[in-house]
Amino acid sequence: MVQRGEKLGHRKSLIALVIVGLAVVMLLTFVPYSLTLVKSAGQHAVATLRAELPGEQAPHLPSPSGPPPAAPPLDVSVWYVTRGEEPERHGVLIETLDGRLTLASHNADTAFNPASLVKLATSLAALRRFGKDHRFETRVYADGEIDKQQTLQGNLYLVGSDPTFGDVAASLIARTLRGRGIERVRDKILVSPGLSFNYNESAEDSAAHLARVMNLKQKETGVVAEPAGRLQFALASYPLREVLLYMNAHSSNFVAERLGEHFGGAAGLEKFLEEELKLPAEQVIIKRVSGRENNRLTPRGVLTVLRALHDEAARQGLRLEDIMPIACDDAGTLRRRFAGTPFEGAVIGKTGTLTSEVDGGMASLAGLINTEQTGPILFALLDQGNHISENRELEDQLLTELVAHHGVPLACLSEPRKLLPKSELKVVSSE
Repeated sequence: MVQRGEKLGHRKSLIALVIVGLAVVMLLTFVPYSLTLVKSAGQHAVATLRAELPGEQAPHLPSPSGPPPAAPPLDVSVWYVTRGEEPERHGVLIETLDGRLTLASHNADTAFNPASLVKLATSLAALRRFGKDHRFETRVYADGEIDKQQTLQGNLYLVGSDPTFGDVAASLIARTLRGRGIERVRDKILVSPGLSFNYNESAEDSAAHLARVMNLKQKETGVVAEPAGRLQFALASYPLREVLLYMNAHSSNFVAERLGEHFGGAAGLEKFLEEELKLPAEQVIIKRVSGRENNRLTPRGVLTVLRALHDEAARQGLRLEDIMPIACDDAGTLRRRFAGTPFEGAVIGKTGTLTSEVDGGMASLAGLINTEQTGPILFALLDQGNHISENRELEDQLLTELVAHHGVPLACLSEPRKLLPKSELKVVSSE
């Protein structure tokens, strides 16, 4: 009896093992099919969600069958350390124009002295204030009659605040006067307090210098608050778009400061950045609209200004390169940057430089590069220290190494441009 019971027990155990084995086989067979069903259901849910939500509200969901996610941004801190640099002295932010892809970020929210990158904000404020085609007028008055010897029996007055008024403008005014019968001025040539000639801060010096160019044989020159006599004509300056291109290409502090006078100077620009562009007040300090002295912006703040400048230019029918210089193609501070590289003629940028007396020195570069694969890329590089040449080399190296991994740079122009072409000056008749 015992032996028979043991046999029955063994048989039951064997049957149980067989049943368990069959169940495992069936489960392993069914699992891949189950996973396929789950994956299919998930894809269907994602597709349904995308279809039901409006375009601007749709979540950013990667396509299951699309390309793998982008590589993480470059570790800029390590990049600087391997080159013997102190990472805390550098600020970097490089993103696509639409802001969806960050290529590199380091101290992006740390305030540095941007130096002449402030002129990008000055450009934006001036463009919004005046518009791309605005011209500054220099008005010409005469307070006497013209005799038979073609001499003005009185004084000649020039009133204006054109920041680019110089030799070409003065010669054109003299030629226009002679065309109207005035070869000489009996008494004085007088200018308004705001008039400058060839970027001279002194109105008195400007009056003397432009009189020599005009060569009207006057007795004296000087400055007067209000003109007398009758308006003869006005000379319209270069359009603002040309003035901005010149200012940014040559980083002209004089032009920037004169433009800034029209929207409240440094205080007005600081208020503009905080209220119009919503930059945090603790990250914005503007002491000079030219970028001289002690100013503060973060790399993220600089990119915010650049994006706004790009958008405002586009709204007025311009490209960013219409008001900013192109490396190697335009005279000025970018004339020899990126020479002999694929980025020659492709970098639209603005430099910033301060000597060691301010913040121990600064070298900055910000702008845009169009690329074939990734599209427009914005960059802001702010480097502190008195090794300005070395910092410029680091800027070029970092930018070219990084962007080279994200697309082929596209050149902007086929040939260099002439800044402030004299053909743009226009005489406006008083009649």
